[in-house]
Amino acid sequence: MSESKQVQIAPQAALNEYAALVDYYRNRNLQLAQAIHELSGTVEVLNAELASVQSALDAELNKESA
Repeated sequence: MSESKQVQIAPQAALNEYAALVDYYRNRNLQLAQAIHELSGTVEVLNAELASVQSALDAELNKESA
């Protein structure tokens, strides 16, 4: 079994990598939040449209059965 070598990392290099990861995930989370916001709006519009179509269909069916 091979032994893993530990490499010395300069603290400033580690800090720079950590900061880059934080920026990456922050931007990714913001993009995902924006997509959720947009899709939620679309779902609301489609639900309202569906309710309208269902109401019109129910009214038409009630008119035909009367």
